[in-house]
Amino acid sequence: MTTALTNSVNTYWAQVGEQLGTDTMYKYMDRFGFNEKPPLDYPSFQLAPSGEFGANGELLGPDSDEIDVGRMAIGQDKLNVTPLQMAMVAGAVANGGKLMVPHLTDRIVDRDGRTVDRVQPREMAQVMSGESAGEVADMMGKVVEEGTGTAAALEGISVGGKTGTAEVDRPCGPNQVWFIAFAPRHNPKVAIAATVECSSGTGGDVAAPIAKQVMQELLK
Repeated sequence: MTTALTNSVNTYWAQVGEQLGTDTMYKYMDRFGFNEKPPLDYPSFQLAPSGEFGANGELLGPDSDEIDVGRMAIGQDKLNVTPLQMAMVAGAVANGGKLMVPHLTDRIVDRDGRTVDRVQPREMAQVMSGESAGEVADMMGKVVEEGTGTAAALEGISVGGKTGTAEVDRPCGPNQVWFIAFAPRHNPKVAIAATVECSSGTGGDVAAPIAKQVMQELLK
């Protein structure tokens, strides 16, 4: 598994998806927050769920015969996800398997600059055990140390990450490239998802350097 994640071996992970099956894949996707709109206090039309979508734009359930679970497992098939959702995935791995409720406000200040309220972190779900999350985090560390995500490496700070290169049928470019990450590896402070549409490159050479720049700014 470590070798396959480090080097982003799609065939391996497609086989893992097939072995787990659609029901188990959906069980964990639901835990991560897929298949429903994120719990943000925004107008409904400004929010979008992440998941498998059918030919008519409908969100597919696990019983749909349109799903190719092997392709879904590698981020292909009819899978559409938001950057927020993937940042939540990275954060859950970094946070010992705990998925946190997303929010866009850190604190509220009055006109004189005094803090009158702070938004407190709230747990949304325990996606997986702390032990499993730690194993995944270690594998994601290898991705940045020696695999497809070396362009996101930070000097003196261990980073966990994963590249993604989704093939898309668009005239503007053949790929939508991704990189999700968290840092520092053993005492995480930030989690991030970077994506670039209409790219001719890969997640490792296009999205990972962007994530690196953002993490440098957040952690300096």
